Formats: sequence, C-alpha cells, structure tokens
Amino acid sequence: MAEIEYVPYKDKDITGSFCIVSFPTVGLISTIAANFLIKNLKLERIGAFLSDDFFPAAIIQDGVPTPPVKVYAGDHVCGSNGECEQIVVISSELPVKPTSVMALADNILKWTNEMGCRITVTIEGINTDESLSFDEDAKVFYVSTTPMVEEMLSSIKSEKLESGMVSGLSGILLYKGHLMDLNVATLLAEANMEFPDSRSAAAVLRVLDKMVPGIHMDPAPLFEEADKIEGEIKKAMTQLKPTSPSLQEPPHSMYG
Repeated sequence: MAEIEYVPYKDKDITGSFCIVSFPTVGLISTIAANFLIKNLKLERIGAFLSDDFFPAAIIQDGVPTPPVKVYAGDHVCGSNGECEQIVVISSELPVKPTSVMALADNILKWTNEMGCRITVTIEGINTDESLSFDEDAKVFYVSTTPMVEEMLSSIKSEKLESGMVSGLSGILLYKGHLMDLNVATLLAEANMEFPDSRSAAAVLRVLDKMVPGIHMDPAPLFEEADKIEGEIKKAMTQLKPTSPSLQEPPHSMYG
C-alpha cells in the first residue's frame, strides 16, 4: 500500500467543519466546484497530502509551486443563533493512481476524524449527453453513511441513489465511512463527460449551500461565466500534461 503523509502548512482549528473532497471526475464538476469555493470563499492553503506514489508534478498557483493534493480552509462563520460553520476543501487537479486510492481514503478519513470535521462530502459526475440551459439544474443524487447525514440530505429534498455503483476514492470513502460510523456523503450530478460542465457544478453547489446554510455559496457566477470557466479549465488541464516524454500522462478520469 502506498505511503501517504499529511504535511501541515499552518495550524488551524477546523473542529466541526464541513469537509469537501474534490478529485477529477466526469465533466470535471468537482474540480470546478472546488476551485469556485476556494476562490469565492477566500480559503487558504493549510496543508497537503504527499506520497512518492502520486503523479510527479508541481501545480503552479499564483507563481507558487504546490503539490497536487492540497487542503484549504476558511474561518468559522457564526450566525446570530450562535451556530458556526466552516468549510474545508481537499482538492487535487490530477487523478490518483488506483494503487494509491485505498491509502489516500484511509488517510483522509483518519485526518478528518482527528481534526474533528463534522462531515466529509465528495463530488462525482454521472455521464449524460444532454446539455443544460441557464435556468435548468442537473439532477443531483446522494449516498450517505449515517442517519445524521441521511436526515440532512433528505430534509433538503435531495434524491437518494437507491442502487448503482460509486467507484474510485468516493466509493472507498463511502463504504469505509459506513463501516467506521463516520459521516460521509457523495453528491452525484448529471454531467457531460465531453467537456468541463460548470452548470452541473453549480447544481452541486446549490445542494451544498443548503447543507451549510451559514456560508453563502451562490452558484450564479458559475452559470453567468460558464463558457469562460470551462475554457480556463480546459487550458489548465492541457498545461498539466507532462513536459517530459519519459513521464506518462495520468488517465483522464477514473471516477464517477
């Protein structure tokens, strides 16, 4: 099994936080949603997961070289009722090798449990050939591991996935979360696998917004700037191809 370690950049209290796990999936909706949250909520990098088994690359952001699997967090946002919300994002622009997925899932669950995260949510895409209009939402389904998560998602009228398969990192986080009685959920949105699907990412954000009402995640800009965002993602993914011919390009996607 691959050896993976968490390296903190700074100490930050994330007790009771809402952790979103984002790795490449159908339509890149998890990547789009995570980048949107990091930018619009002004989340800061607080650490990274490192492994010799991860794809050997540095992701350059604002001129700074960063590892592929990064952890971001915002501050606690407290309402007038005294209840506080906080967002944490574990995100990677590159997929993880199948041989590393099990170890990464174990490390994520261990880390979120030790840090006191309240719930871990992954984002996946379900392939569809249909394009969405500006005012049309993709269908978003959910899978949950505990009664608490089930109650949260059913109360906001999300549709439960009764049968099927969730593969890759999300699938392992789900079944291990269930075995360990940890609060884990996966949101699965219809998405077009042929291009980055900002509208499907926006549909997921609308569900997340209801799950964490104390933090405003208005997805309207994703609809308004869909073409621009999708173009930027395409360009970024092209630039992430290996510069050395000796390095094999990672698979386009292994999730969803």
